[in-house]
Amino acid sequence: MDVFIICVSAVVAAVFAVLLKKYNPEIAMLTTLITGVIIFSAVLSALSPAIELLNRFSTLAPGADENVGILLKSIGICYICQFSADSCRDSGQSALASKIELAGKVAVVLLCLPLLEEIVNLAMSIIGG
Repeated sequence: MDVFIICVSAVVAAVFAVLLKKYNPEIAMLTTLITGVIIFSAVLSALSPAIELLNRFSTLAPGADENVGILLKSIGICYICQFSADSCRDSGQSALASKIELAGKVAVVLLCLPLLEEIVNLAMSIIGG
């Protein structure tokens, strides 16, 4: 992943969006959204080696694969919700962006409940209860 190319692409798309906003705001928003999707997919493809490394780590310890899965899903939820909320804010829908962020937070909490249960059970077994 070349960060310089991503940054230049984003700046060029932003300039086009500002120029188009006067004449056709819908196309300007679409330009921003499409550029965001392209950048997001480039970032995701660059993350694949890190995900593979985490998967290799998960095989080293018993039970770690479930925890790594929860971690990866949580990170995915966070990135998708942040991207969606920012896109909504760019189009002037800040209330909708806040709802997306709330949904992401709730989804992460629900996803992590089994991990919390595991921690509580471990603590209870150490205490002897």
